[in-house]
Amino acid sequence: MLLTLLVGTGMLLGSLLSYAVATALIVQVVVRLIRSGYTDRGFWKNVVAMMIVTLITAVAHLIPIALWAVIFLLCGEMATFDKAFYCSAENYTALGYGDIVLSERWRLLGPLEAINGLLLFGLSTALMFAVMSHLVTNRLHQHPLGVIHKQYEDAAKASAGKHQ
Repeated sequence: MLLTLLVGTGMLLGSLLSYAVATALIVQVVVRLIRSGYTDRGFWKNVVAMMIVTLITAVAHLIPIALWAVIFLLCGEMATFDKAFYCSAENYTALGYGDIVLSERWRLLGPLEAINGLLLFGLSTALMFAVMSHLVTNRLHQHPLGVIHKQYEDAAKASAGKHQ
């Protein structure tokens, strides 16, 4: 059991590292799109920005699935990469069909991979929400009512500054 925990912990750390690199890439891409004014140019540009974020996120999840699949192969749990990848994807997503079961020696890897996947899906949700929130806020500031609201806020701040 100790060996299984060590292998699982190593995989958790490796998955976090690969996901952190992907997250840094997403942030870099989004910042570049925002600074270039790309996201200010309308609805379809925002759709493209979200598609880019979603595609990078999907790849960010496929990489740990593939890494876990390699571990299943190295542990002798699967005969082919296809079967190992399927088993890994099933565990990572917590799908739980149960059609492929790891041996008693390595079965703890399944729940450890599920923890890994659930945590990273949560981080993905937070990251995608942050990007979408920025896009929505940006669109609101471009809307005529958003401009009026901003002018009202600016006037209120200026008025508050005079009364101090």
